[in-house]
This record gives sequence, C-alpha cells and structure tokens, in this order.
Amino acid sequence: MKSIYFQTENDADIRDDAAYSYGGKIGALFFRNNIKETLLHIPFSDYKASDNYISFSFAHKLYTPKDLTQSDVIVGDRPYAGYMYLQGTLHQVKENSLLSLTTQIGVVGPSSQMESVQKFIHDLIGSPYPQGWDNQIKNEFIFQLNFSQKKYYDLEHIYTYSASLIPSYGVELGNTSIKAYASALFRWGKNVPKDFGSYLINNTDTSKISLNSTQNKTKKWRYYINFSLQANTIARNIFLDGNSFRESYSVKKYPLTLDIGYGFSFAYKNFSIDYLRRHSSKEYKTQKGLYSYGSLLFSYHY
Repeated sequence: MKSIYFQTENDADIRDDAAYSYGGKIGALFFRNNIKETLLHIPFSDYKASDNYISFSFAHKLYTPKDLTQSDVIVGDRPYAGYMYLQGTLHQVKENSLLSLTTQIGVVGPSSQMESVQKFIHDLIGSPYPQGWDNQIKNEFIFQLNFSQKKYYDLEHIYTYSASLIPSYGVELGNTSIKAYASALFRWGKNVPKDFGSYLINNTDTSKISLNSTQNKTKKWRYYINFSLQANTIARNIFLDGNSFRESYSVKKYPLTLDIGYGFSFAYKNFSIDYLRRHSSKEYKTQKGLYSYGSLLFSYHY
C-alpha cells in the first residue's frame, strides 16, 4: 500500500483567528519491501516480522493571539509564532499494533515565513490584517524525535454498522515539544476500514496505515463517524514557553490538558476525505475561553 495526502487545518471555519490559527501538510507513504538487512528501522522492535512503511512530509503551522489589530505585545495572550518543518517517519505494523518513530527538523520564527503566509491569506479573503508579527518567537532551529504506538480492535457490529477502537500513546522529545499523551479513537459506520485511523497534523501520526499491506481499498463505499479523546502531560511547548536559548515573550502553561474530537469520513475506491474537529481545554493560565479548530484531509491510496 502507498498513499499521498494533503491536509489543511484552520480555526476560522467556525470563528475568527486565535491560538492555533492555521496548518498545512503534504506527504506520501510508501511500503518497504524486504528490509531484513537494513539499518533503517525502529530500534528494539521486531521489524523483520512486521509490515514496514516510511513516510515523508512537509508541514507548516502558525499561532496568534486573539486580537490581531494590536501591534504591541498583548500581555496575557499567547505569542505569535510560525513553524515550518520536514518530517520522516518509520512505521511498523505487526498484527493489530502500529509503531511509529518520527524525526522532525525545521525552524520556528521569522524564517518560517508564516507571517507572510497569514498576511497573504487575510489580504486575499478580506480578513483583519495581523499587526503584531514583530513580536513573534525568534528564529530557532528545531529537532524533534517522537514515538507512538497504536492498537486496533475490531468491535462487534453496533446497530448493523461496523465499529473499531484504536487506543494509543506517545512521547515527544525536542525543543518544540516535550510531552507524553494517551488517546483513544472510536469509529462507527458503513465499512469502517481496517486501518489505524485519521489524525490531525501533529508530531507522530500518519493517517490511514492499514493492518494488512495487501488490503484492497477499492471494494466499497465507506462512510463513518469518528470520536476521540486525548490526555496530555506537557513539560515544554515552545509556542507557549517561548524560545529555548533566547529571551522571548511567553505565557505560563498548564502541564495537563485534555482534547476531545469528532468528525466524519467518506471514501470511495482509492479516494478518501476526512473532516476532524478538535476542542481543547485551556493551555495556559491567562487564556480566555476555549479554542477549537477543524482539519480537512484528502488521501489517495494506490
């Protein structure tokens, strides 16, 4: 199985910009044949008995305070920040388990060009022109190493429709994020695929990796709903804590957060479309209100 995918995320599908304002990602997933002699595998894993994949992607994200009209630092609100990065991930599927090990390199700060991206988009659609990018987090080279494990459980039919449960956990280590999390994804609908689900743009997940590398994606229409829950414990978040080695504006974050999500998916033959929405608990002490955003994922499997 191979796939190519494009994903875009935005908080303005329901309301105005604030917090995590925009993200975009394009990537590809490849099946790896006969890797018995390679050194490129997840350490301490049974890779010789697994289906092995590798994925590559390019992504960017931007974060803003709620009031885009102020040019000065808005004390108590989060800083402006842009992030652009390349990501490579090794994936191993054995029975109902998926291991993923991600290396991520990129840059936070003016070099990410997220200021230009947001100003261009806002000029194009007539939204308020963001005034405070001079106060954004400063340039910093980013290196991340992230690990996740997922389990797939096929549930009995519920009201004649198929269902699955996918619990997971992961850790993130680097100067962007130091974090551990546990989550669960529930799916219910018509012909729910035997894969590890669709996910948001983040540090470890690549969507729609199948339990079986020979699984045929072309058989039937598929449509189903998704519900997710994730608990996070966070030691570092550069988008709230500011730069690692330079002085920059920051806010005091909460070390524990909770996310809930929901959405729906449609697929026909090799094509699929997923809409996911994420709501998060407060991320920092002076945050006013709760934030949410939507994610749209387009995938082609071949």
